[in-house]
Amino acid sequence: MTITNLEINTQADLDNLMSEVKAESPNLFQFISDFINKKVSIEEVEAFLKMEHEIQQLYIKNYKART
Repeated sequence: MTITNLEINTQADLDNLMSEVKAESPNLFQFISDFINKKVSIEEVEAFLKMEHEIQQLYIKNYKART
């Protein structure tokens, strides 16, 4: 999934985007959900964003939901 133009104007736009993410990349959706639910810290997200693209892909591929 590649998003080149991120234009979210309404809650419905966000809901549609998140539905796409959930369907196409469930591990990424889980990572985002865990961040929203404070199971992933800001520091962890910052570390993720500093990773090389290939490492980010592996991280998400192997991501498991937090309890």
